[in-house]
Amino acid sequence: MKPAQPTANTDIERARVAGVLATEAFLRRPARAADHLAENDVLLALVRALTGSPDALLQSFASSALALCKAGSAGISLLEGASASDAVFRWIAVAGLCEGLAGTSTERDECPCGMTLALGTPQLFERPQDFFACLQDTQPEVVEGLVVPIPAAEGPHGAIWVISHDPAHMFDPEDARLLTHIATLAGAALTHLNARRRASEEAAVAEAARAQLEESEVRREEFIAMLGHELRNPMSPIESAIGASKHLCASNDEALGVLNVAQRQMRHLRTLVDDLLDAARLKHGKVAIRRSNTSLNEIVFDAVTAVNHHVEARKHVLTLHGIDDPVYVRADHVRLSQVLGNLLSNAAKYTPAGGHIELNVASLPEEPLTTGASGKDNYGVVVITITDDGVGIDPGMLPHVFDLFAQSPSSNARAEGGLGIGLAVAKRMVELHAGTIAIGSTRGGSGTTVTLHLPILDRKRSTLEPSRRDVTPMPAPARLLLVDDNRDALEALKTLLEVQGHKVVAVDNGRDAVELIRSWLPEVAVVDVGMPGMDGFEVARAIRSHVELSSVMIVALTGYASESDKSRALAAGFHYHLTKPLSIDKLNYLLSHRSGGMIQGLV
Repeated sequence: MKPAQPTANTDIERARVAGVLATEAFLRRPARAADHLAENDVLLALVRALTGSPDALLQSFASSALALCKAGSAGISLLEGASASDAVFRWIAVAGLCEGLAGTSTERDECPCGMTLALGTPQLFERPQDFFACLQDTQPEVVEGLVVPIPAAEGPHGAIWVISHDPAHMFDPEDARLLTHIATLAGAALTHLNARRRASEEAAVAEAARAQLEESEVRREEFIAMLGHELRNPMSPIESAIGASKHLCASNDEALGVLNVAQRQMRHLRTLVDDLLDAARLKHGKVAIRRSNTSLNEIVFDAVTAVNHHVEARKHVLTLHGIDDPVYVRADHVRLSQVLGNLLSNAAKYTPAGGHIELNVASLPEEPLTTGASGKDNYGVVVITITDDGVGIDPGMLPHVFDLFAQSPSSNARAEGGLGIGLAVAKRMVELHAGTIAIGSTRGGSGTTVTLHLPILDRKRSTLEPSRRDVTPMPAPARLLLVDDNRDALEALKTLLEVQGHKVVAVDNGRDAVELIRSWLPEVAVVDVGMPGMDGFEVARAIRSHVELSSVMIVALTGYASESDKSRALAAGFHYHLTKPLSIDKLNYLLSHRSGGMIQGLV
């Protein structure tokens, strides 16, 4: 509220001449003896009232003024209005004979409160209704009124007043002193209430903004998940068609060369989609790892294989050190391979053609084994270092390299593509392995060094076990049922599996699949989950409801890959869960190991 503007001096002089503004005579009246005990009791009661509602608090001030000044009426009038021109006094709280006037408003410049605020000190008015038109109809008639400004740092909140309706009761300077104390306390209380109200309004705005941001985040993540799903749908038939074409063109070297280019680009597209989905999972902490006993040699081999086309295309020299002998670890094979692949891919992007990239693996045998909270020995530390002699990273970019969607302004890297997600994903994967990752680099061709410290070394198996990840043999011919509403994906995968020697029947809807499976009795059914009408979950439940079909292995095929999607597939009766675009290697692995019962767990 802006401070009140002074009432015109002529109005003040007219009020004095008329005898309505009688403050000077009032101050010459003898003051009664102060009753400090009663005053103290009232002030303590007001302090206790500060914890109540704002309306009850202001009413307490009006009632206290009524009691201490032994008035006929008392009240609080607060300034309202966005500007001085439309400001009014609202009678917020009224006690005594005039309590029925609560809520009344008077023009700022046409009432005793406005004149009091213009003068800035307590003022006494005798029969104010004879001068101020707004009080002419006040009943009972006002004999005299004492008005005191309610102070505030930014300008007065309004005024507190007491009225005598009895000619035998006149106010004195002690009433002005008491009313001034109450006004000071009321000013502090109103300042606090206004601050609390503003804080509440700001909190409400912030909460609304937070809720809107959360809703926007949810919609964004839903969009990313849907986008990933929709991108994977067309990728599946393309990848299957490429695989089938390579079988059909096995004797045509030129055709195989072109198909190899297409296959490499599909792998790149698959990586981009996976990175996009990983970004959504990272944002909500949904990225998880699955530890197993595995070989670091094979993890490195898989990572190198995934990026080898980048390295070869740029004619880089990639050197590996420290993996001549087996190195066994307890880690998530797929995720750790993804980390190394991302780091090697970055090295290839930022290194000019013909550059050198080096991956070095070393263990820290001098670090003693410690006992963890589970009582089992913790694993030793593996240090993996990847260096290149590329353009390096600008020092200003280094603090942000692990942020989502952070990208170097290097035109070379932009030409290679990417979403700026790989390093953020790598950092989180390393942290989930209880490790650390650090990047050191300077501009000017000095290259970049990435160092990983991972407490995953399995010392006990260093010389005991050979590699467990044998090359998956081509599966024996099987009877397969394919169910997918995407006709292109269906035909491409059917062709690919047929050229591998399998007997394949394909249908594009769930109901036909359920009817066909009972008569054809396939060994394996690969079922798309997201079909219209009867979806894949209903198909799986229908198959599981028939005892004679208990030997059929059911594989879910979907564009979604979260843990909840896999759990839902398992609950519906699927044995395995494969994501689009379908990895023919994973399907071959399942087909190769289907004899002797189902493989436990989801893929």
